[in-house]
Amino acid sequence: MLKDWFTEIRVKSLLLALTNCAVGCGLGFYYGKVTLYSFITAVFIIITGTLLQVLSNLADDYGDAIQGADGPNRLGPIRAVMLGSISLTSLRKSIVIVTLLATLTGSIALLMAVGSNMQVLSWFVFIGVGAILAAIFYTIGFAYGYKGFGDIAVFIFFGLAAVIGSQVLVLGSVDQTIDIFPDTYLLAFAIGIHSVMVLHVASMRDIKEDRLSGKKTIPSRLGPKKSAIYLIIMFAVSSLLSAIACCQSHQLWEVTFVVLGLIPLAASTYRTVIHCEDGQKIAKERKYSLIGCAIHNLVWLLILTVDFWVYY
Repeated sequence: MLKDWFTEIRVKSLLLALTNCAVGCGLGFYYGKVTLYSFITAVFIIITGTLLQVLSNLADDYGDAIQGADGPNRLGPIRAVMLGSISLTSLRKSIVIVTLLATLTGSIALLMAVGSNMQVLSWFVFIGVGAILAAIFYTIGFAYGYKGFGDIAVFIFFGLAAVIGSQVLVLGSVDQTIDIFPDTYLLAFAIGIHSVMVLHVASMRDIKEDRLSGKKTIPSRLGPKKSAIYLIIMFAVSSLLSAIACCQSHQLWEVTFVVLGLIPLAASTYRTVIHCEDGQKIAKERKYSLIGCAIHNLVWLLILTVDFWVYY
């Protein structure tokens, strides 16, 4: 039973939200202070981001189940709800529980970071509610994921909100003047695009099935070859943004780290492109694209750590 729930929440995929938020927190430490209080705040921020991805995963599977989108020819991992190991009722209850947990941890992080600053607090409450609604209604209700708008939500909440929001909250936790720096903007865009790439690869895998079920994702609209070109463009743009962030705000020699950190994602992108019409081979690449994104994020955490202790 426990194994079924681990499969359902897609434990490996949580690496994306975890490391995305960690980069934002790292930027907050870099431009602010490292204290026990700010560290605990960062922990709650990362837990909240991870819980929101769990919520998104559960809601995605629930929506696909009630819409009948996951058929017997699915190339991706077989979910427990598809096998009947987890009932739809249990899945609904888990969605409610995770929503409450994310609300609790997010509220703690907000109170620790901004306290009674109502203007900042109201903005983050708005973002938090938006993130929860985006996670739930991806394949439920309005089901905007079926209409090709999933990329926008992923870019906003896994990129901009995860990086910029985390940096602002960590700065707020040490009473630092809340500011957003050039490398924060650039990395937020780069990491947001990386997150879209992970979704895009998964959708490229499912092109045939999505077309049969009426799911109008970007790849199902573009087709395999144009989707491959779109993937290349996203990788090129995100890599350039990451390199510029390093050149502009950090040590020039550290660009070498960025380039090396992008190699795993580049390799996965290359394999996806050359096998763009083979769903079974692409199915293996979603995991590697996710790992590639996480490695890029970990490299940036290394750069921020070195700069903080040596140069800053």
